[in-house]
Amino acid sequence: MSLGDYLKTQRKNKDWSQRDLAEASGISNAEISRLESGVRKEPSPSILKSLSTALGIPYEDMMRAAGFAIDESPSLQPSSKLLPQDLTEEELKDVYKYIEFIRSQRT
Repeated sequence: MSLGDYLKTQRKNKDWSQRDLAEASGISNAEISRLESGVRKEPSPSILKSLSTALGIPYEDMMRAAGFAIDESPSLQPSSKLLPQDLTEEELKDVYKYIEFIRSQRT
């Protein structure tokens, strides 16, 4: 199941519209539409966290649906395996913040 399908299923399980989810999560209605339609394929972990919190579903489940491999430990390991596997949780958070910064610079 794609992230878009997963998100749409979870939203409909709550009998919410995209607008309802936008209001509950603080993520724009347009962004939710892009995610559900598959136009937006690589949302940041912070967007996934906001959506999972609003929907009341485990963050790890949302991360898996987005293609992140979740290790048995509480740290998140990217599925690309490009990052060293010995990073601490705090170091991973810093890496994700930097990735979000780089993405925010896109025009």
